[in-house]
Order: sequence, then C-alpha cells, then structure tokens
Amino acid sequence: MKFGIVIPCYNEANRLNVQAFTAFANQNPDYQLCFVNDGSRDNTLEVLESLHQTNPDQITVFDCPRNGGKAEAVRQGVQYLYDNTNLNYIGFLDADLSVSLEDFTELAETLARDNSLKIVCGSRVKRLGAEISRNLKRHIIGRTMATLISTLLQMPFYDTQCGAKIFHRSLVPVAFGEKFQSAWLFDVEMFFRMKQYYGLNPAMNMIYEFPLRRWIHMEDSKIGASDLYKIPVHLLRIDFHYQIRPRLQEFRLQLVPQAV
Repeated sequence: MKFGIVIPCYNEANRLNVQAFTAFANQNPDYQLCFVNDGSRDNTLEVLESLHQTNPDQITVFDCPRNGGKAEAVRQGVQYLYDNTNLNYIGFLDADLSVSLEDFTELAETLARDNSLKIVCGSRVKRLGAEISRNLKRHIIGRTMATLISTLLQMPFYDTQCGAKIFHRSLVPVAFGEKFQSAWLFDVEMFFRMKQYYGLNPAMNMIYEFPLRRWIHMEDSKIGASDLYKIPVHLLRIDFHYQIRPRLQEFRLQLVPQAV
C-alpha cells in the first residue's frame, strides 16, 4: 500500500520541524510527503526546497504563488498527488504536527485494514489515557460548533475539524473536484459532498472517527480566537450552498409548467 500526506504551509519557515519530516520519510518508504507552499511571505519555499533535496523520491513541493487559504492549498496538493501518482490513500496533516506523523500512521493503517471505509478522521476526544491539550475557551467553542455541524450534516460527528484525515483515492474526485466555499470549514464541505454523492447512510458507513492518543494545541495557530466567532457565518454559507439552494432549485423546477 502507498500513502500520501499533503502538508499545507503558510509562513512556516521558523517552526517547521524539518528533522521530524526528514526522519519520517527516510524510515517510511511507503509514504510520500507533499508540502504545499500557500503563497508564504517568509522563506518557507526555500526551506521546503531544501527539505525536498534530502529525499527527492518521497518529498514533493507544490508551490502556490498566491495565498489561497488552507482549503485551496490542501485541495491543490491532493489533486496533485491524485493526478501524478498511483497512491492508494491520500491524506492531509497540519504542518505544526499537532498530530504527530507517527500517530497519523495509525489512521492510515486503520483505513487500509477496512475495505468498507473511504475516510478515517482524527478525533480529539479528551479522555483518560490520551494527551489532548486544548485551552478551555477553544474547547467550549469547539464543542458548541461540533454540535451545530453534526446537526447540519445529520451525522453524529464528534470532531470534524481535526487537521488529520486520510481517504481512499477514489474519494478525491467526489470531495476535492471543485473549490470549497470556506477556507476554514472545508472538512465540513467534504462530508456534505459525500452525503450528496453517496447518500446519507452509505456516506456515514464510509467514515470512521479515530480517537487520537495525542493532540497538542500550538499557540501560533493560523486561526485566532476572534476568527472562531466567524465560524457560524461560514456554516450558514455552507448550509445554503449544499442544502438550501438545491431545495430552492428543485422547488422552482416544480413550479415550471410541464411541456405537453
């Protein structure tokens, strides 16, 4: 089995753990790492190109000259791997390694073992025996938004927004074929697209939430606390695009007189 990991990078030059990525690539020949430079303003691209030179066969750099946001960076990277490799599974992971590469392999192995699954998602379930480090304010807001997202999707998700997911390559045209409506909540859009394409119950049977053993919140997160309050607006936009607008279009078609 071959696995690909897309790592979106925006101004990561000073905090990218080059040693961790290099060691992982050298020790895991079945994995290909695709770093996407999302129009960084610092020397991230130079750092990534140097990283590529350490293992050209397994480390790829995809450069987006203009900053398009995480959603588009991930989408471009996923499409690149889909179009240019024969990888069985493709996923994405945050550059700050809040989920470690070693823990990510557990998601990949879970997916590879179960042919009924299309996607395995990291889930930040705070529990005994796990190290889930998240400040209280973000945790409360996160749980509130997770409940709302679960309601909109009609799927019993605990955590849609963890930045560690891996999926079968056949899911790429379904979930990544078109640009996303939101730069932050594209994960939610992935599941809406699966729901539209496969149907609600079949889609739910293809998704597995994997409870992470470790997740460490990085204080230098690209999404600030003030941005969290904008999430309801993004959710409304997504809900309109994937649910309300199709219903309105269907209603209008019903009003059009049928040709005799």
